[in-house]
Amino acid sequence: MKYTFGTSESAEYRLEEIAKFFNPLGIEFIRNYINIPISSAIDLGCGPGFTTDMLYHATDCPNVYGFDTSANFIQRAAARFKQCSFIEHDVTQVPFPLQAELMYVRFLLSHLKDAVDLVNLWITQLLENGILIIEELEGVDTEVKVFNEYLTINCGLIESQGASLYVGNVLGNGTYNATVVYNECVTIPVANYQAATWFYPNTITIWEKEQFVLGKITKKQRKDISSEILGIKESKDSSEDSSWKIRRLVMKRN
Repeated sequence: MKYTFGTSESAEYRLEEIAKFFNPLGIEFIRNYINIPISSAIDLGCGPGFTTDMLYHATDCPNVYGFDTSANFIQRAAARFKQCSFIEHDVTQVPFPLQAELMYVRFLLSHLKDAVDLVNLWITQLLENGILIIEELEGVDTEVKVFNEYLTINCGLIESQGASLYVGNVLGNGTYNATVVYNECVTIPVANYQAATWFYPNTITIWEKEQFVLGKITKKQRKDISSEILGIKESKDSSEDSSWKIRRLVMKRN
């Protein structure tokens, strides 16, 4: 599997900033579905471990594992979050190195093909009565012109790789070999500077090497978009002119 936005230090910084915002919301959501103590949990596509750490704090589980294909991310996560265990593994491939009572995934399926089929594959790796919790992007509504320009490019880039940035709608309408306990789309307002903090790193890294982007917009256009987003980031503009639509699903293995 390939993570569209890379595994560099810049990508790690971006994921940490995303985690600072979404982790508290994720902890609150996860705790709604943990009614009894669990002994094992897996973070699918854990990256540098920020979501794995969140899963540990949300569940108080003694055995929390993070799976990722990036050896670099796995190494960094293991050094930073010593209370968790990290395993280099491609989550599109089963069997997993181990099964668990709980699996969690956030903002990963938008980078992978055949999302619903993949979710059904993951369900087979849950222990009996195990729970799978998913949070994925369904859309972004924004009044900021440069944000729309940025998102249009990224949507096209991910589609060129056979996946969908806004995979949430596909997941929400999927058919699963499990009991769907929860399936809703929630809207979360995001401050302009916060969104710019997430967007800017991609404009100076992957945008400079991905052929789709290079063929879609000129060097000057890339520079102009990047500079404008950087300006919003540094302005600390707290206006909430954007809303993230997040599809949340909770499934229980039959």
